[in-house]
Amino acid sequence: MKRINLYIIACLLTGYMLTSCENFLSSDPKGIYTEGNYFKNEQAVVDAVTGLYGILIVEDFVAHGDYTWDICSDDMFRAGDHAEDEAIETFTFDTGNAQLKAGWKWKYELISRANNILIHVPSMNNISESIKNRSLGETYFFRAFAYWWLYLPYGEIPLILEDDVKTANYNKPKANIDEVLSQIEKDLKKAAELLDETASPGRISKGTAYAYLTQLYMHWSSYSGKENLLNEAISAGEKVINNANYKLATDYQANFRQKSTPTTEMLLYVASSSTWRNTSTIYYFSPRDLGGWNFFHPLPNLYEAFGNDPRRIMTMWAAGDKIQIGSKLQDYDASKSETGYHFNKYTTFTNDGKLNFDLLIPLMRTSDIYLLVAEAKIRKSGTGAGDTEINTVRARVGLPAIKNAGKDELIKERRLELAGENRRHFDLVRWDRINWIDLEKLYADPSSSNTTDIGRKNFKRPKNYFFPLPQEEIDKSSGILIQNSNYTNL
Repeated sequence: MKRINLYIIACLLTGYMLTSCENFLSSDPKGIYTEGNYFKNEQAVVDAVTGLYGILIVEDFVAHGDYTWDICSDDMFRAGDHAEDEAIETFTFDTGNAQLKAGWKWKYELISRANNILIHVPSMNNISESIKNRSLGETYFFRAFAYWWLYLPYGEIPLILEDDVKTANYNKPKANIDEVLSQIEKDLKKAAELLDETASPGRISKGTAYAYLTQLYMHWSSYSGKENLLNEAISAGEKVINNANYKLATDYQANFRQKSTPTTEMLLYVASSSTWRNTSTIYYFSPRDLGGWNFFHPLPNLYEAFGNDPRRIMTMWAAGDKIQIGSKLQDYDASKSETGYHFNKYTTFTNDGKLNFDLLIPLMRTSDIYLLVAEAKIRKSGTGAGDTEINTVRARVGLPAIKNAGKDELIKERRLELAGENRRHFDLVRWDRINWIDLEKLYADPSSSNTTDIGRKNFKRPKNYFFPLPQEEIDKSSGILIQNSNYTNL
């Protein structure tokens, strides 16, 4: 019953009503909540914010859709049976590609829910200050999160804010990149101001907001060339890495094996349940013969990059590896992968040998922030400036310290620490912008593709820094929404 109530609430709070909501609700809504009468007490606010967290499990959002952007990288091959993914991976898509539109509506769904909370809750007086601050902090964060995951693939996007909802002004032109990033920054700063330093399991904290601010500033500095943003990244990042509440987990693999209680390092995560099996991530990354859907296969290039790094066995399976499946120790079957490898960060098994869905899937970890701070220091002050942060991450898995680390060491460390966590492609784009790498050359290298795609990956700068907007959104806007440059003739 609770699940049905939350569904109704989610539908009613949405500015853009989804078809499923329209079908579910009566056209004569007697005796049920409407947007105008819903926000009456504290529990209503808590339930509304729960609806923000709940949208993360949607398959076309975090649970699967956003991971698809990383098949462009030199870390993974698409695998699976989604025909549209091939064009994404090889940069041969047109503006009608299904993947381009898959997550768009869900980002704006999250934004719409957040806007309605931000319209109604600030004026409420019958709610405790602590719950009000927490709820508003979470809401500002999730609006920023949605805009962030629109910015990364698309760049310029429409900004729909509270005043737009009040005036029903939904058909808006794109905001430029600085405007988009400024809005994300504003929301994240507000979230950091309102959220507590610690949070109960399942909720975000002040550290979550600072982590995303760090990531924002690093991408923004690469786009704009403004060095002061590196200082902002360091300042925000140090609020995370210098706080014991967000310290690195002693055991690297523990970040991917938690059932209910997150490690201190897990700043944002999605909770999966064996009862509901409510995230597709586990299915998509797991081998088909072991109960999964068999997508996202690591490339040999990634395997070779690990060398003897102990994180390899905690990230991916290769020929000769053993898998603990219930009470049995089984040989990994490399023939079940199109590349010879599978990621294993999101794949564990129950005692009876079934795929385990009781898992917390991290979306942001403290180690990510250590390495972003290290990068900012290297870019600002040169080789060696980020050694402390890099070596803290390395020491956690028993690797020796390195000295005078520069861009090459930093790039490799981020790749190995965060493999399979949807960072690589957007990192590479960021580094190409500042001439740390040549992404056209890297993606043209045969080792960056599966054998079936060698010579087919067609990345071009600056065109492929971003993807095109979904064509159906352009068509619905009656000329208001303009396609991204370089894609108008597709």
